[in-house]
Amino acid sequence: MPKHYLKYGGVRFVNNATPEEINAFVNELSDTQRRSLFNVVTLLEEEGLISLIEGDTTTMDKNMEEFLVPNSDPQL
Repeated sequence: MPKHYLKYGGVRFVNNATPEEINAFVNELSDTQRRSLFNVVTLLEEEGLISLIEGDTTTMDKNMEEFLVPNSDPQL
C-alpha cells in the first residue's frame, strides 16, 4: 500500500474508509468547516475515516527548491 501524506503539513495518514466515503463526508461539511485543511483533517480523524501516523512526516526536499514557483507569481 502506498504511503499518503497531506500536501500541507506533510503528515502521513492511512485511509480507514474508501475515497468515496471520505469525499462524501467532506462534501457534507459547511464552507466554514472546509475553510481550513487542519480542521478537515481533524474532523476526518475524529470520525475515524483516517488515522494520522505520528512521527512520520515529509517536507519539500532541498533539491526541489529550484522548481518551486511563488504563489505571488503574476502569471499564476
